[in-house]
Amino acid sequence: MTSFLALFNGSWHVLAGIGVVIAAVVASWFGGKKTGKVQEKAKADVQAAKVESAQISAVAEKQAKNSEEAKNVQAANNALNDDDARRKLRESQYNDKQP
Repeated sequence: MTSFLALFNGSWHVLAGIGVVIAAVVASWFGGKKTGKVQEKAKADVQAAKVESAQISAVAEKQAKNSEEAKNVQAANNALNDDDARRKLRESQYNDKQP
């Protein structure tokens, strides 16, 4: 008890030092929590960006495939003579076969 009272009666530097240590511990605690939250959000943002990138890549690949298919069909249609083209149109599933 006397040593405790001696802190108050004696040098105020000791009390200031204890206060600084406590303040440093509290600051590092809250700073660490904030850093952890920022890192967690950054990881979530990176994951979301990877998912979005994969989706964009899949869409681009599908569009390229559709474009290639359209070019192939166009080339095949250009190679047909008039009679074959008419027959193809008549036999098409999209032809409305009403008399």
